[in-house]
Amino acid sequence: MKTSIIVPTYNRPKALKLCLLSLAKQSTMPSEVLVADDGSGPETKELVREMGQVLKEAFPITHVWQEDAGFRKPRILNETVRRSSGDYLIFIDGDCMAQRNFIRVHVEKSSPDAILSGRRVEIGRELTEHLLDRGAVLNRLSPRLLRDALLGKSRRVEEALVIKSPFLRHITHRDKISDDGVWGCNFSLTKALFLAINGCDEDFLDGSIEDNDLGIRVLNQGKQVRSVRSLAVIFHLWHRSSWSFENDKYQHNLAILKQRIANKEPYCKNGIKKLS
Repeated sequence: MKTSIIVPTYNRPKALKLCLLSLAKQSTMPSEVLVADDGSGPETKELVREMGQVLKEAFPITHVWQEDAGFRKPRILNETVRRSSGDYLIFIDGDCMAQRNFIRVHVEKSSPDAILSGRRVEIGRELTEHLLDRGAVLNRLSPRLLRDALLGKSRRVEEALVIKSPFLRHITHRDKISDDGVWGCNFSLTKALFLAINGCDEDFLDGSIEDNDLGIRVLNQGKQVRSVRSLAVIFHLWHRSSWSFENDKYQHNLAILKQRIANKEPYCKNGIKKLS
Protein backbone atom coordinates (compact mmCIF):
# COMPACT_ATOMS: atom_id res chain seq x y z
CA MET A 1 0.00 0.00 0.00
CA LYS A 2 1.40 3.38 -1.01
CA THR A 3 1.47 5.82 1.91
CA SER A 4 1.45 9.61 1.83
CA ILE A 5 2.48 11.49 4.98
CA ILE A 6 0.77 14.89 5.23
CA VAL A 7 2.63 17.44 7.39
CA PRO A 8 0.84 20.78 7.97
CA THR A 9 3.11 23.67 9.00
CA TYR A 10 3.15 27.43 9.47
CA ASN A 11 6.31 29.50 10.06
CA ARG A 12 8.11 27.04 12.31
CA PRO A 13 11.01 25.70 10.23
CA LYS A 14 13.17 24.47 13.14
CA ALA A 15 10.30 22.34 14.42
CA LEU A 16 9.50 21.13 10.91
CA LYS A 17 13.10 19.99 10.49
CA LEU A 18 12.84 17.79 13.60
CA CYS A 19 9.54 16.37 12.35
CA LEU A 20 11.06 15.42 9.00
CA LEU A 21 14.14 13.93 10.65
CA SER A 22 11.92 11.79 12.88
CA LEU A 23 10.09 10.50 9.80
CA ALA A 24 13.42 9.54 8.27
CA LYS A 25 14.10 7.35 11.34
CA GLN A 26 10.96 5.24 10.87
CA SER A 27 11.01 1.45 10.84
CA THR A 28 8.62 1.64 7.87
CA MET A 29 9.33 4.32 5.30
CA PRO A 30 6.53 6.28 3.63
CA SER A 31 6.16 6.46 -0.12
CA GLU A 32 6.22 10.27 0.04
CA VAL A 33 6.03 13.20 2.44
CA LEU A 34 4.04 16.30 1.57
CA VAL A 35 4.43 19.52 3.56
CA ALA A 36 1.10 21.39 3.67
CA ASP A 37 2.21 24.99 4.19
CA ASP A 38 -0.44 27.54 5.23
CA GLY A 39 1.54 30.58 4.08
CA SER A 40 4.98 30.35 5.73
CA GLY A 41 7.79 32.68 4.71
CA PRO A 42 10.90 31.90 2.64
CA GLU A 43 12.79 30.30 5.54
CA THR A 44 10.38 27.35 5.50
CA LYS A 45 10.63 27.02 1.71
CA GLU A 46 14.42 26.87 1.97
CA LEU A 47 14.27 24.35 4.82
CA VAL A 48 12.02 22.03 2.79
CA ARG A 49 14.36 22.33 -0.19
CA GLU A 50 17.39 21.48 1.96
CA MET A 51 15.67 18.56 3.67
CA GLY A 52 14.54 17.26 0.30
CA GLN A 53 18.22 16.86 -0.58
CA VAL A 54 19.32 15.53 2.80
CA LEU A 55 16.53 12.93 2.97
CA LYS A 56 16.22 12.04 -0.72
CA GLU A 57 17.34 8.46 -0.08
CA ALA A 58 14.55 8.02 2.49
CA PHE A 59 11.56 9.56 0.66
CA PRO A 60 10.64 12.39 -1.71
CA ILE A 61 9.36 15.61 -0.12
CA THR A 62 6.82 17.86 -1.85
CA HIS A 63 6.19 21.42 -0.64
CA VAL A 64 2.58 22.54 -1.15
CA TRP A 65 2.24 26.25 -0.31
CA GLN A 66 -0.58 28.79 -0.27
CA GLU A 67 -0.52 32.53 0.37
CA ASP A 68 -0.87 33.62 4.00
CA ALA A 69 -4.44 34.90 4.40
CA GLY A 70 -5.05 33.88 8.00
CA PHE A 71 -5.93 30.40 9.20
CA ARG A 72 -6.72 28.25 6.16
CA LYS A 73 -5.35 24.90 7.30
CA PRO A 74 -8.33 22.87 5.99
CA ARG A 75 -7.83 24.41 2.54
CA ILE A 76 -4.11 23.60 2.32
CA LEU A 77 -4.74 20.07 3.62
CA ASN A 78 -7.30 19.49 0.88
CA GLU A 79 -4.94 20.83 -1.78
CA THR A 80 -2.10 18.67 -0.45
CA VAL A 81 -4.25 15.54 -0.55
CA ARG A 82 -5.16 16.39 -4.17
CA ARG A 83 -1.45 16.30 -5.02
CA SER A 84 -0.70 13.13 -3.06
CA SER A 85 -0.22 9.82 -4.82
CA GLY A 86 -0.75 7.43 -1.91
CA ASP A 87 -3.67 5.10 -1.25
CA TYR A 88 -3.31 5.72 2.50
CA LEU A 89 -2.96 9.11 4.22
CA ILE A 90 -1.16 9.62 7.54
CA PHE A 91 -1.26 13.07 9.19
CA ILE A 92 1.29 14.45 11.66
CA ASP A 93 1.70 18.11 12.56
CA GLY A 94 4.93 19.85 11.61
CA ASP A 95 5.75 20.56 15.27
CA CYS A 96 5.63 16.88 16.26
CA MET A 97 8.22 14.10 16.21
CA ALA A 98 7.26 10.49 15.56
CA GLN A 99 8.37 7.43 17.52
CA ARG A 100 10.12 5.01 15.14
CA ASN A 101 7.10 2.70 14.65
CA PHE A 102 4.56 5.50 14.09
CA ILE A 103 4.06 4.82 10.38
CA ARG A 104 4.28 1.06 10.79
CA VAL A 105 1.45 1.05 13.34
CA HIS A 106 -0.85 3.22 11.24
CA VAL A 107 -0.29 1.00 8.20
CA GLU A 108 -0.66 -2.30 10.09
CA LYS A 109 -3.86 -1.16 11.82
CA SER A 110 -5.33 0.46 8.73
CA SER A 111 -8.82 -0.40 7.50
CA PRO A 112 -10.99 0.91 4.66
CA ASP A 113 -13.80 1.19 7.22
CA ALA A 114 -12.05 3.28 9.88
CA ILE A 115 -10.15 6.44 10.71
CA LEU A 116 -7.33 5.82 13.21
CA SER A 117 -6.25 8.34 15.82
CA GLY A 118 -3.75 8.55 18.64
CA ARG A 119 -2.78 11.24 21.12
CA ARG A 120 0.50 13.06 21.79
CA VAL A 121 3.11 13.66 24.47
CA GLU A 122 3.32 17.37 25.38
CA ILE A 123 6.97 18.43 25.67
CA GLY A 124 7.52 21.38 28.03
CA ARG A 125 8.85 24.78 27.02
CA GLU A 126 12.42 24.43 28.32
CA LEU A 127 12.98 21.02 26.80
CA THR A 128 11.42 22.18 23.52
CA GLU A 129 13.84 25.11 23.33
CA HIS A 130 16.74 22.78 24.13
CA LEU A 131 15.77 20.43 21.28
CA LEU A 132 15.20 23.24 18.77
CA ASP A 133 18.51 24.95 19.62
CA ARG A 134 20.44 21.71 19.11
CA GLY A 135 18.41 20.30 16.24
CA ALA A 136 17.91 17.16 18.31
CA VAL A 137 15.09 14.68 17.69
CA LEU A 138 13.25 13.29 20.72
CA ASN A 139 11.22 10.24 19.67
CA ARG A 140 11.14 8.06 22.79
CA LEU A 141 10.51 8.24 26.53
CA SER A 142 14.00 9.41 27.49
CA PRO A 143 15.31 10.01 31.04
CA ARG A 144 15.36 13.75 30.28
CA LEU A 145 11.70 13.74 29.26
CA LEU A 146 10.70 11.64 32.27
CA ARG A 147 12.53 14.01 34.61
CA ASP A 148 10.88 16.97 32.92
CA ALA A 149 7.48 15.35 33.49
CA LEU A 150 8.19 14.67 37.16
CA LEU A 151 8.95 18.39 37.53
CA GLY A 152 5.56 19.18 36.01
CA LYS A 153 6.96 20.75 32.85
CA SER A 154 6.13 18.13 30.22
CA ARG A 155 2.69 16.50 30.19
CA ARG A 156 0.91 13.38 29.00
CA VAL A 157 4.15 11.37 29.03
CA GLU A 158 2.10 8.24 29.73
CA GLU A 159 1.12 8.43 26.05
CA ALA A 160 4.71 7.42 25.21
CA LEU A 161 4.26 4.00 26.83
CA VAL A 162 3.75 1.44 24.08
CA ILE A 163 1.07 -1.05 25.15
CA LYS A 164 0.45 -3.94 22.77
CA SER A 165 -1.35 -6.47 24.98
CA PRO A 166 -5.12 -6.42 24.25
CA PHE A 167 -5.80 -7.08 27.94
CA LEU A 168 -3.57 -4.23 29.14
CA ARG A 169 -4.94 -1.91 26.47
CA HIS A 170 -8.45 -2.70 27.68
CA ILE A 171 -7.83 -2.13 31.40
CA THR A 172 -5.87 1.09 30.71
CA HIS A 173 -8.58 2.29 28.25
CA ARG A 174 -6.05 2.64 25.44
CA ASP A 175 -8.28 0.61 23.13
CA LYS A 176 -11.02 3.23 23.40
CA ILE A 177 -11.31 6.74 22.11
CA SER A 178 -14.04 9.35 22.45
CA ASP A 179 -16.95 9.37 20.01
CA ASP A 180 -15.18 11.65 17.51
CA GLY A 181 -11.70 11.02 18.85
CA VAL A 182 -9.58 12.49 16.06
CA TRP A 183 -6.56 14.63 16.88
CA GLY A 184 -5.23 16.41 13.80
CA CYS A 185 -1.62 15.78 14.79
CA ASN A 186 -1.98 11.98 14.75
CA PHE A 187 -4.52 10.28 12.50
CA SER A 188 -4.80 8.25 9.32
CA LEU A 189 -7.35 6.91 6.84
CA THR A 190 -7.59 5.70 3.27
CA LYS A 191 -7.72 8.36 0.61
CA ALA A 192 -11.01 6.83 -0.51
CA LEU A 193 -12.57 7.48 2.91
CA PHE A 194 -11.11 11.01 3.02
CA LEU A 195 -12.78 11.70 -0.32
CA ALA A 196 -16.05 10.07 0.80
CA ILE A 197 -16.39 12.56 3.68
CA ASN A 198 -15.28 15.32 1.24
CA GLY A 199 -12.03 16.03 3.04
CA CYS A 200 -11.52 18.90 5.46
CA ASP A 201 -14.30 21.46 5.91
CA GLU A 202 -12.98 24.85 4.81
CA ASP A 203 -15.73 26.66 6.74
CA PHE A 204 -13.77 26.21 10.00
CA LEU A 205 -12.20 29.48 11.11
CA ASP A 206 -9.31 28.46 13.36
CA GLY A 207 -7.45 25.47 14.74
CA SER A 208 -10.12 24.22 17.13
CA ILE A 209 -12.19 21.03 16.76
CA GLU A 210 -11.89 21.00 12.96
CA ASP A 211 -10.14 17.65 13.37
CA ASN A 212 -12.98 16.26 15.52
CA ASP A 213 -15.30 16.98 12.62
CA LEU A 214 -13.46 14.42 10.49
CA GLY A 215 -14.25 11.69 13.00
CA ILE A 216 -17.90 12.69 13.22
CA ARG A 217 -18.34 12.52 9.45
CA VAL A 218 -16.62 9.12 9.35
CA LEU A 219 -19.07 7.87 11.98
CA ASN A 220 -21.97 9.36 10.01
CA GLN A 221 -20.73 7.33 7.02
CA GLY A 222 -21.34 4.20 9.09
CA LYS A 223 -17.60 3.68 9.58
CA GLN A 224 -15.49 3.60 12.76
CA VAL A 225 -13.05 5.71 14.75
CA ARG A 226 -10.35 3.43 16.17
CA SER A 227 -7.68 4.12 18.75
CA VAL A 228 -3.95 3.75 18.19
CA ARG A 229 -3.10 5.38 21.51
CA SER A 230 0.06 3.93 23.07
CA LEU A 231 0.88 2.34 19.72
CA ALA A 232 1.40 5.22 17.26
CA VAL A 233 3.30 7.65 19.49
CA ILE A 234 4.23 11.27 18.76
CA PHE A 235 5.94 14.03 20.76
CA HIS A 236 4.61 17.59 20.45
CA LEU A 237 6.92 20.59 20.77
CA TRP A 238 5.69 23.40 23.01
CA HIS A 239 4.33 26.65 21.59
CA ARG A 240 2.19 29.50 22.86
CA SER A 241 -1.52 29.09 22.31
CA SER A 242 -4.31 31.66 22.11
CA TRP A 243 -6.98 28.97 21.90
CA SER A 244 -10.09 29.63 23.99
CA PHE A 245 -13.58 28.19 24.46
CA GLU A 246 -14.90 31.74 24.61
CA ASN A 247 -13.76 33.28 21.35
CA ASP A 248 -16.16 33.81 18.45
CA LYS A 249 -14.26 31.54 16.05
CA TYR A 250 -14.51 28.60 18.42
CA GLN A 251 -18.23 29.21 18.84
CA HIS A 252 -18.60 29.32 15.04
CA ASN A 253 -16.77 25.99 14.75
CA LEU A 254 -18.81 24.46 17.56
CA ALA A 255 -22.04 25.41 15.77
CA ILE A 256 -20.84 23.52 12.65
CA LEU A 257 -20.01 20.49 14.77
CA LYS A 258 -23.38 20.49 16.54
CA GLN A 259 -25.19 20.72 13.21
CA ARG A 260 -23.11 17.87 11.83
CA ILE A 261 -24.07 15.64 14.75
CA ALA A 262 -27.74 16.64 14.85
CA ASN A 263 -28.25 16.12 11.10
CA LYS A 264 -25.95 13.06 10.89
CA GLU A 265 -24.16 14.67 7.96
CA PRO A 266 -21.75 12.19 6.29
CA TYR A 267 -19.80 14.82 4.36
CA CYS A 268 -19.23 18.58 4.26
CA LYS A 269 -20.12 20.85 1.36
CA ASN A 270 -17.12 23.21 1.39
CA GLY A 271 -14.48 20.52 1.29
CA ILE A 272 -12.04 19.03 -1.20
CA LYS A 273 -14.93 19.35 -3.67
CA LYS A 274 -17.37 22.26 -3.67
CA LEU A 275 -20.88 20.84 -3.39
CA SER A 276 -24.12 22.78 -3.73
